[in-house]
Amino acid sequence: MSKTIELINKNKSYIGNIKITKNNLNYIKNIVNKLNKEKIIIISWIKNVWKTQVISEMIKKTKIESNFFYFNNNLDNVNIIKNDIDLKNMINIEVNFNKDIKYIFLQNISKIENIKDLIIYLYKSDFKVILIWNDIKIPNIQEIEIKNSINEDIEKDIIYWNLWNTYYLNDTNFKKEYINLIKDNILLNQIFCLKSVKNINLYNLIITKLALLEKDISLREFHRDIEKVNNISLVTMMDYIDFSIQEKIIKRVEFFDFKTNTIKVNKVRYYFCDNWFRNCLTNFDLSRQLLIENIIFVLLNYNNYNIYTWVNWVFEINFYAKKEDKEIIVYLSEQKEKNNIKKEIKKLQKIAGTIKKYLVVEKETKYNFKETTFGDVEIVTIEELIKKI
Repeated sequence: MSKTIELINKNKSYIGNIKITKNNLNYIKNIVNKLNKEKIIIISWIKNVWKTQVISEMIKKTKIESNFFYFNNNLDNVNIIKNDIDLKNMINIEVNFNKDIKYIFLQNISKIENIKDLIIYLYKSDFKVILIWNDIKIPNIQEIEIKNSINEDIEKDIIYWNLWNTYYLNDTNFKKEYINLIKDNILLNQIFCLKSVKNINLYNLIITKLALLEKDISLREFHRDIEKVNNISLVTMMDYIDFSIQEKIIKRVEFFDFKTNTIKVNKVRYYFCDNWFRNCLTNFDLSRQLLIENIIFVLLNYNNYNIYTWVNWVFEINFYAKKEDKEIIVYLSEQKEKNNIKKEIKKLQKIAGTIKKYLVVEKETKYNFKETTFGDVEIVTIEELIKKI
């Protein structure tokens, strides 16, 4: 029992001493509101990004320092907790010592044997439970994604994103090295170990190919591209892509057909949930155009839009996005000449309906226009788009 008590204290010390580096108040409010209505909720997002920090700040802000139990299986280095019974006994030890425990926070527990039995037990108890993971989907359980916001220094976010430690690294080579270490840590722990991927090199090939993609593609088309380099079954390739989606590394964006008002799933486009991960996979060599396109996806995703791609005849739209009663189209222009941009404006104006349309250009390109609003089409820079959506 002494080792179990040591582990309890180790977890309590860990969650209590996390440095708060950003304002998480909106997430805290959302979590508290959901927890007031539900017995169990899930907090998810890519590893190393804010989740534990949000919980630590929530504990302090809501003044429940004496009312919670926290367990992170990554802190159990000597494998004290092997199964659901071990973890249940650990919780009971703490509850017997502290009768005021009302909240249970469990992190990285999906590999514990029979963990679902413990979750069922907790669901029937009087505790409020937060599961911090990406790995197991539970029907009818609310999931809150702790997504990265976009900083005002958009140029750094485009290339390196806002992993907080990168702001303390002024040397570019150190910054890239740190980001590579975080990427390798995520792949090792969340993909290769947790998902039991058999062929590490093949997984790396697939995720890197996805990082380089600039178009909609079907799974069979992508499979043919991969097979030019390495033999792999379609099923295995699909599994590797699904693992990346489960771990919030990438997301699928489907095609919306305005003619039939339906979603087409035969071809999709893949975007990365954070720019740093995508850029890192290609040795920080992605084109600026692709990085800006990805960060627009991140921006829309952070603001909880439903996101689609769209082609109006042969005119390809980067994003059609909607939430509640708001609809927008975002088109990222590659043009520099004023006359060519005017042609794009006219194409956007031909799109039926009253959807707000944003044509995104570089700052120096926008300076060529005295007027920037043309009916429901507005010319904006990426910095302006952040404020508008």
